[in-house]
Amino acid sequence: MPLYEYFCEDCQEEFTLLQSADANKAETKCSGCGSQKTQHKFSSFAPKIVGKPLADLQKPATIDDFPNKDFLKLRPPRLRSEL
Repeated sequence: MPLYEYFCEDCQEEFTLLQSADANKAETKCSGCGSQKTQHKFSSFAPKIVGKPLADLQKPATIDDFPNKDFLKLRPPRLRSEL
């Protein structure tokens, strides 16, 4: 479920709620004062990126980038006719 940001017109506070995507945002009550005079705020998101920086991802991969460096030395698969 995503987090949604709201602003309460009565108490002038901003608050964040964990709601389902199909929740009616017009009926949301303030978490502080309980007022229904809330406005849904449009907010951006920040994804968490784990791994290499983008500059490293744009470089071609070399054999040193792989944990098993012998994977290119495997025998080619045999055909059924060779079995």
